Amino acid sequence: MIPIGKRGFAQGDTAVAPPGRTHLRLSSFADFVARPRVVVAIVVLLAVAFALRAAVYFEAPKPLDGAGLAAEQGEIARNIVDHGDWFVVNSKAFELLKDQQAHQHRLVDPGSVDFAGVDRKSTAEPVVDQMPGVALILAGLWWTTGKETYAQIQWLQILLDTVMVLLVYWIALRLARSTRVALLAAVLYALWPGAVIVAKRPVLDTWAGFFTIGCVGAFVWARDHPTSRWRLILLGLVTGAGIYFRPFVLFIPIALALVATPGGGWRRRLLWMSAPTLVALLVLAPWTIRNYYTFDRFIPTRTGLGQAVFEGAGQAQTDTHAKAYVQRHRKNAKYGSPAYDDFLLGGAAHAIADDPGGYFRLVARRARLLLPCLLVLLAWRRWRRAALIPVAAAAATILPYLLIGDDARFYLPAAFAYFILIAMTLEIAVSTLARRRATVP
Repeated sequence: MIPIGKRGFAQGDTAVAPPGRTHLRLSSFADFVARPRVVVAIVVLLAVAFALRAAVYFEAPKPLDGAGLAAEQGEIARNIVDHGDWFVVNSKAFELLKDQQAHQHRLVDPGSVDFAGVDRKSTAEPVVDQMPGVALILAGLWWTTGKETYAQIQWLQILLDTVMVLLVYWIALRLARSTRVALLAAVLYALWPGAVIVAKRPVLDTWAGFFTIGCVGAFVWARDHPTSRWRLILLGLVTGAGIYFRPFVLFIPIALALVATPGGGWRRRLLWMSAPTLVALLVLAPWTIRNYYTFDRFIPTRTGLGQAVFEGAGQAQTDTHAKAYVQRHRKNAKYGSPAYDDFLLGGAAHAIADDPGGYFRLVARRARLLLPCLLVLLAWRRWRRAALIPVAAAAATILPYLLIGDDARFYLPAAFAYFILIAMTLEIAVSTLARRRATVP
């Protein structure tokens, strides 16, 4: 059993600061506020982060990238607000919106399109090929404001992504007990083009990053008070909400608890793995029950796994190519339906069985995305299990998708964890260099 300090960190998780170094030992957020220079630096950094994201938005407020994914979420939200029909899509209206976007070469607000004709001529049908998180937020915003435009959620995302800079700072601060590490990690996230550009896209992938960081933050917060059941419940609630945007978020608290549960005993580790997972599954339960009632089969989250694996196994380059393949062999299988996805999953299984070496070479090539995790070897001596937290977060985010595909949007949420590891490594390098200079006569 590893002894536990006052704040729930295993003794040895953070090293004693070398003489002359400015490592921060926090007992509360008030200690952070008491440092005026740090406060000023954070305020300036948040201002810069917001300005960058706002500038990218104003440069192109209706991005075409991700517009197809946004269109389906928008169509789901439109049916909720305009017709009171939940989680359905009118395929004719969806195609009309996508055609408008292709013609205008930009994201098109549903409120600017006349759907009256297609709504009269065709009916909406239940869908399960996407999680409904963004659609629910859009529906709430549209119902409140009466305007069916993406601008509202885009600005909400820009604000949230700016807040993520502060949360990354806080997580790094709690793990490394170093303002220098925390500030560097926050700077890397604030300036990272992957966040700056993606923040304005009204798609599920943007929110996946928020909930990945949020889950890690909730875990670190729970780790400060390992006897608090309510903090574990909060972690489960955050995870459960995150599943409505990215199903594999469920693996994050499990991976974190496996490597960094305070106390080290297996009984507590199992509790920390199971309790948030159970709460998260309870949050997910209404959606799963809806899927079973609607489609008469157990679909815990969504379809799409078959299509993703089919493309990830090299059998199709795009969704359009996969759709053409299905139409050649199963003309009655509707896009996104369970039958459609089952057929593609079967095709992927046969392709992998025919050439397992080729498939695993693809997986091995994707595994290079895990290489930054090796930075933990440099940070281990000083931070020990605390350094494993960003590694576990990155692994839980990346590993499930290694078997699926190369799409960068799958892997972007792991970047913040690498920024923390990079900041830790640079801190060690700077400290080592300073000590060597101090010993030079």
